Amino acid sequence: MDWGRAKSVLICAFLLLNGLLGYQLWVDVRDQAQSNLDFTSLSDNAQQAMEEKHIQVTAQIPRDTPILSKVIYQYTGQDVIETPIKLKSSVDSQLIFNEDELRNQLADEIPDIENYRYDPLVSEESVFMLHPLINSDLPLFNMNLQLYYSNQKITSYTEPQWTVSANQDQPKQEIISASNALGSLIEKEIPESSVIKDIALGFYGQTLDSTHQLAVPVWRIALDSGAFYYVQAINGEVIVPPAAENKE
Repeated sequence: MDWGRAKSVLICAFLLLNGLLGYQLWVDVRDQAQSNLDFTSLSDNAQQAMEEKHIQVTAQIPRDTPILSKVIYQYTGQDVIETPIKLKSSVDSQLIFNEDELRNQLADEIPDIENYRYDPLVSEESVFMLHPLINSDLPLFNMNLQLYYSNQKITSYTEPQWTVSANQDQPKQEIISASNALGSLIEKEIPESSVIKDIALGFYGQTLDSTHQLAVPVWRIALDSGAFYYVQAINGEVIVPPAAENKE
């Protein structure tokens, strides 16, 4: 055996390994720095209130501030469907964690399942919750497709009957940042010793008139207690949901 060549190969392998480990360390440090930058994006008043109220933020604070508009929609059937529709063939509940495969399995019975997104934060025992997507992008938080399961099988569902109205005359506006929305809540609304575990952008529907609803862009702030706060992402107002929506 050529020990000199073998030694050179081993040295090169170790150097390559060290390089990869060094790169991974750099990525970790960079991600941590970005996370810290997100945290320091809160105002001085919000950071002071956070410290005084012993509030922890474990969620990543989104940086995006897209241009969005309000959306008018209406129900085309009952607002609440009380009787679940039984699936012709039950589906493995583990597929909820592989949404693409879940959609494939349920596409024949729920044709528009592709327009929903799973939300583990509001799902309950025996019920998986999925929100419809507005513009195939952002969830409408206060509307749910419900998948009922037992014995590790999805057996039935209830689906809201709704449609986006044809007549839309809502201006597009740049939304407020997640850090501004969160900072305002920390200062005024969130109770002491809370842990903020998730911050997400979506829509929240409110009654516009007798037949129409108005979905407004919101930042949803979730606490580990199960409570949710919705901050209107255009004017910063806090939307108070019905008590049933909060688990706290």
